[in-house]
Amino acid sequence: MNILDLLDYVEKNPKDYEKRWILAKKLYQNKDYHLALEHLRVLKEEWEPKVNVIRFLSAALYRLGKYEEAIEELRNAIKHWPDEQGLYEQLGRVLVTAQRYEEALNVYEELIKIVPNHRWAQLAVDKLKRILERKTLKRKTYPVILATDFDLLPETICKRCGADNPKEEKRCWKCGETLSKSTNPPTIPSEGTQRNLYIMLTPEILTLALGIILVSSLALNLFLSIKFWINPTPNSSQPSLSFWELYQNQLIYTRILTGFGLISASYLFVKLGFKLLGIKDKISPNIVVITSLLIASFYFLCTWLPKDLIVWGIIFTPFITFILIFGALGIPPLKALNLTLFYVSSTILFVILSSSIIESYRLRTFINPITQFPSVVKYFANQKEKFPLTVLISSPDGLPIKKDFTLESSGSYWLDLRAKEIQISLFFERSDGFTLEINKGETNPIIYDKLKSEKWITKCTLQEGDTYTIKVFTDNKTPFTIKMESLLPLKIK
Repeated sequence: MNILDLLDYVEKNPKDYEKRWILAKKLYQNKDYHLALEHLRVLKEEWEPKVNVIRFLSAALYRLGKYEEAIEELRNAIKHWPDEQGLYEQLGRVLVTAQRYEEALNVYEELIKIVPNHRWAQLAVDKLKRILERKTLKRKTYPVILATDFDLLPETICKRCGADNPKEEKRCWKCGETLSKSTNPPTIPSEGTQRNLYIMLTPEILTLALGIILVSSLALNLFLSIKFWINPTPNSSQPSLSFWELYQNQLIYTRILTGFGLISASYLFVKLGFKLLGIKDKISPNIVVITSLLIASFYFLCTWLPKDLIVWGIIFTPFITFILIFGALGIPPLKALNLTLFYVSSTILFVILSSSIIESYRLRTFINPITQFPSVVKYFANQKEKFPLTVLISSPDGLPIKKDFTLESSGSYWLDLRAKEIQISLFFERSDGFTLEINKGETNPIIYDKLKSEKWITKCTLQEGDTYTIKVFTDNKTPFTIKMESLLPLKIK
């Protein structure tokens, strides 16, 4: 029976203590210590006394950071089972974690009396004595002690199926799993070091810490999204004359929708990666959900970085992904690396497809990511001139200028649609009246400005491939220069 079936069965049959005992062990194995503790308390109060029930109960209390309660349970258990070696081992370890070294020393000395040839009790006694003999201990940086540094389960309990086994058995009689024998003493500070603080990274504390970071990053993403959705950047109304300006100004809505879409799909990427890569490590579902959302939220945050930092953000996101997967999910490094590569690949594919769908809707034309993405990359990679692409036309004697020009294609129809605005600047030697005309043919004027100024800047929306005519003349033949800037190539005829 799986955990859900056992929960349902125990709820309907509360007096079936054998099944409740199996359920409690499975819950502990699944790191659901709170729920396991509830059932273990019921077993302690209502079932016949069993030493392993107390050991599991104490182990659950320990995992939850309730050291005093765990110590009390173990001391009471020793009164009932004074010759039970495992109770002394477990009690000593909890006392060491709680920094109650004198009491831990007494417990290990009692353990040696019961088991003179114990594997590591004498080593623990020697280390504890050296610590207690020192009158003052220098304070040093304290390390982090993981809750999984040692296991408090009885050695004869199978970690896989929870079945009880005879002490002499090396494999579980029920499922064949190897029964681990703890040969390591409890973690005791070495000489000259005082551990003033122990940070127990239990699943509950890890979930809480990751949850706080997740809420903070989501809140920041939401704030920035609302801010730029309602009030775009000041230059958003100006022509995009570089890829950065195009990305920052014209793709803001696409970026926001894609970012939140990635956060929504992130958990599915991780679960699919677990399945395809054959990762069967038992991890708290809450930690998996929070970690996946946190990774996606960090990716989204990187899209808000300034121009000078965004490249570094893109470079470091895979490293952040690996650190979160390896550190939070606790899977082996090679599996974490494979899952990171799968997640990053899935993210890239999702961003390309999502952006294509959103851009197709906004531009009212189908944007094929298979052809458009490589075309855009090729255009910017092969462009030798620095953006914006600039054309200068001068009239040193102030005579009128009339020129035909064409806005050429980039090779990507998506980029042609997004970069069809150009900027036209007029610079006069002195303030003078002028007339600026841009026509498509002779009968289709696009711009007609008749003003007086020393400098004038305007924008114009063109269609790539069409021929346009620009005309400029001054009232007093003042010398002037025309500057035309664009993201797409401009060709003067």
